[in-house]
Amino acid sequence: MNPVLEDIIRTGITELPDGRQIEAHSGVGSGSGRVIRHAIEAAKPALGCEVGLAFGLSTLHILDAMQEHGGGRLIGMDPAQHDATWQGGGLHNVRRAGFEDRYQFHEATSQQALPKLAEQGTRIQFAFLDGWHTFDHTLVDFFYLDAMLDVGGVMVLDDVGYPGLQRLAHFILCNRDYSIFDREPRAVPSGWRVSAKSLAQKLLAPLIRDSQSPSAAHLALQDQINRAGFLALRKNGNDRRRFDHFIPF
Repeated sequence: MNPVLEDIIRTGITELPDGRQIEAHSGVGSGSGRVIRHAIEAAKPALGCEVGLAFGLSTLHILDAMQEHGGGRLIGMDPAQHDATWQGGGLHNVRRAGFEDRYQFHEATSQQALPKLAEQGTRIQFAFLDGWHTFDHTLVDFFYLDAMLDVGGVMVLDDVGYPGLQRLAHFILCNRDYSIFDREPRAVPSGWRVSAKSLAQKLLAPLIRDSQSPSAAHLALQDQINRAGFLALRKNGNDRRRFDHFIPF
């Protein structure tokens, strides 16, 4: 493991560009790092794309794993990298880890950067989605990342315990040709709202089921999502849906 990443994991401290040491209060844990590395090992991406940077812990995991499995490059984006919270710490960690020559950064929102990358014909084999956590933002991010992601590639969703990310994962597995590749369970059990939803689905499904309802297999996948905090999805096929396709999720 890269010594900069290893030191941050060991101490919980990160360095800012001016040399100050502060708590690395945001970033993926060891279990999530394992999922990232497993995904990189399987996809062996020549090019990946990450939404979000913060202090760069997931970015370091991705670039370090890429170095171990073919030396791919990574495109990143974050409009708030130099705000009062992150203070340029993510970019500084990328530089001091020695990954700067393999990292292309856009200081812009994902809704600004991703359409341009897609329009340029960018092809990726790995994606990491950790931007704004509302459902509409995550859906737009997924739309453009999927447009660039090759079949067989892997997309990782962080913070699946957040409602927006959880519902995005439900949508993907009900309506798109993706499957669960790996996941990290949530440390905190699902709350009563998730349990109530699952119970209602089981009780009402026989009464309301039609050709546009989630299948039993999809409901089983949703249960796995509801128990996950970090999720890796493999893309099995391109989008070939009818123009009016929709399965409730």
